[in-house]
Amino acid sequence: MKNYDVVIIGGGPAGATVGQYLKEQGISYLVIERGTNYRDKVCAGGVPVGIMDVLPVSKRNFERVEYDTLLIDFRATLKSTVKIDRPFMYGVARTEFDHFLREGLNVHYNEKFVMFEREKNGVVVHTDKAVYRTKFLVGADGVGSRVSILSGLAKKRRFILAEEKETPLEDKDKVNNVKIFLGYNRFGYGWIFPKKDHRSSGSGALQKYFLHSKGTVNKFDRSKRQTKIYPISLWGGEEVLTDGRIGLAGEAGNLVDPFTAGGIYPAVLSGKLLAQSIEKALKKGKSNLYEYNELLMDKMYEEFRYALFLSKMFYPFIPLIKKVILSRSVMQQAMEYASNGYISYKKFFEKVRKTRKIHIKIAYFLVKMFANK
Repeated sequence: MKNYDVVIIGGGPAGATVGQYLKEQGISYLVIERGTNYRDKVCAGGVPVGIMDVLPVSKRNFERVEYDTLLIDFRATLKSTVKIDRPFMYGVARTEFDHFLREGLNVHYNEKFVMFEREKNGVVVHTDKAVYRTKFLVGADGVGSRVSILSGLAKKRRFILAEEKETPLEDKDKVNNVKIFLGYNRFGYGWIFPKKDHRSSGSGALQKYFLHSKGTVNKFDRSKRQTKIYPISLWGGEEVLTDGRIGLAGEAGNLVDPFTAGGIYPAVLSGKLLAQSIEKALKKGKSNLYEYNELLMDKMYEEFRYALFLSKMFYPFIPLIKKVILSRSVMQQAMEYASNGYISYKKFFEKVRKTRKIHIKIAYFLVKMFANK
């Protein structure tokens, strides 16, 4: 039986980030990835430019498309396009991005995690190929996290369903343009993210509304390509993501932006925070990772609370506030905020609360009345 300081289940952005930071500190680790090295991953691939602040320095030169232009389309009846002089977002192809994050790590591919057993001084991890002993176990195994299920942490309660297809770029496609489609489905949105040699087109909505809007992507991308459907587990409130020597990162812990449903940035940030907590626990001889929960409260949960409130205000009231959303001044301000790193939902919320625009005020007060019901 091999021994490691840390065993990480899942080699996506969360698990790979944990591994890279542990490797920098000389901590022994193993990443167990059930897929292949170049596993297929359905994902829009949009990431904020602020991801540069949370990735390990050695992983900041990833291949990406830099977006400086945003087009928003409301039911094909109202459109607005804004371009700024610097990138406000990056686009990545997940297969290549995930592979790049894992490069240089100790990874066992095509190995499936089965179960774990707790011991006094560690955890015994069983896979379909071997048994390992570790001081700490990281669950970074995504929306269907088996570590989450077996530990009882982060039960999945709030889902969206997304549909997406990848098509070759056409001559009319501008690689630096992001397109967002509103009003085509209920409580959701559509998107087109161009990449180096293809574009990712998709739409998503809260689970209970998805069946009524299935096929939305074909309204703005009529290409005859296979459409894949996948679930995303959104953050729905503060949770403890550790239990003794076990901790969850990324979507395994429901750490997905409740406003945009973006998961890459929260996965990387949570991976960094969990690696920091593991490092301190090992140095101090602790048998728990509770400090990780405190870091999540400080670095993520407050922003997510505001994001969740804004999502309840935004999506149900899109027809009411569409002209505000598509205002060039509003779009430009949001893009400029984003170009400086990561948009603060808290700061954006304060602007919304103080607005003089009557449609925004109506939406704000309705959500304040009914948000907790």
